[in-house]
Amino acid sequence: MEQTANGSTSDTKQAISVENLYKSFGSNEVLKGVNLSASQGEVISVLGSSGSGKSTLLRCINLLEIPNSGILKVAGEEVIMKKNRRGENQPVDKRQVERIRAKLAMVFQQFNLWSHMTILENVSEAPIHVLKQNRKEALEKAAHYLEKVGIEDKLDAYPTQLSGGQQQRAAIARALAMEPEVILFDEPTSALDPELVGEVLQVIRDLAFEGRTMIVVTHEMGFAKEVSSRIIFLDQGLIVEDGVPADVFETPKTDRFKTFIAAMM
Repeated sequence: MEQTANGSTSDTKQAISVENLYKSFGSNEVLKGVNLSASQGEVISVLGSSGSGKSTLLRCINLLEIPNSGILKVAGEEVIMKKNRRGENQPVDKRQVERIRAKLAMVFQQFNLWSHMTILENVSEAPIHVLKQNRKEALEKAAHYLEKVGIEDKLDAYPTQLSGGQQQRAAIARALAMEPEVILFDEPTSALDPELVGEVLQVIRDLAFEGRTMIVVTHEMGFAKEVSSRIIFLDQGLIVEDGVPADVFETPKTDRFKTFIAAMM
């Protein structure tokens, strides 16, 4: 049994499994054989300097980027790949990709909200068109999740009428509305003014203590130490540290991570 952030226990069914994952952009090899698994209810914080491969790893998990090689499983289902005529890896079944993406939700650095839609419409759009929920149900759930992230009074506002922190909370509500098995966060506070960071971190902290499965790329060390069941540290496309926060921060195994911590803390 695994222990979640709130101290409760959950089974150890794997939500995400990545084996020997490689990804290059031209001659630049970004991921060099990454192995990572996330069990249900785990909160994994991914640390690393710029260019270490953190965002690329998330984008490969969500199939926004197709890895050159390796095995990716989501909720136990392996993504079937084959080489095309140019020797590039490609998913075999587009319907499988759509099905797997529906189990994942990603919150980006930028909020990516549709400017011509209200916040309520932004949150309900994908459930209506991707999950095929009826409009009434989707709007009710969207309102519920906007209340959950603390901006229920902004239902009819447009993105430009919200602060950066409110827009990112709307983006989190949009992810929750898809009712995913795993939420991927790609440095969700990096585009925010410092005074707005705390409100977004609090929402993510609340989700962690609900026992949601999350992989969070972040540079917020205190937050990562507080909410994570595991910390991984990527360096030059490889995971060089992987463990519970107390062990990783207090007794790091590599000089590279020691240097990183000293610069960030």
